[in-house]
Amino acid sequence: MIRKFFVSSIDHAGFTLSFIVGVQLPEFIQQYTQMINGKLAEAQFHLSKFQSVANNHFNGDLQVLVERYTNNADPAIKQTGIVVSELIDRIALLSEQLSQLTEVPYMEKLYYFIVHLDLESAQLTAQHYQLAVPLTIDALLTGALFASFIILIPRAFIALLSAKSSKFYYQEGRH
Repeated sequence: MIRKFFVSSIDHAGFTLSFIVGVQLPEFIQQYTQMINGKLAEAQFHLSKFQSVANNHFNGDLQVLVERYTNNADPAIKQTGIVVSELIDRIALLSEQLSQLTEVPYMEKLYYFIVHLDLESAQLTAQHYQLAVPLTIDALLTGALFASFIILIPRAFIALLSAKSSKFYYQEGRH
């Protein structure tokens, strides 16, 4: 009886802790999204300087500026062309990430976050993460799903091992 109480208490504590961690995921995604938004704004700011040059000298065509720079014999200018090209690509990537994190339903956002996580941005977000207790449906649902997953996976694994060992036991004729 004491063992059952102890196991039940551990299950409840594990579920509660898992729920609290799971509830934090939507808040982490929100802060991660803000980090991506900040990176995008910074990249757009830097690109705007080159866009001004393109406006003044290349009829606003940034691609012409990049081609001119990258085809220039001066290595410094050539390297600047490569930097501008990478900046354009970075803005496209960050824009796509931001779109997927802000303009889609929650479950799609969660899937995108898990599958396409930018580790550098996640680490920066984690360094500056502010704990919160979001009481939104998404947060509560995520907490419940995460806690259920954490509790059920070990139980399923134990049940599978028990079933296999029982099957082995009965096959050997040791019953």
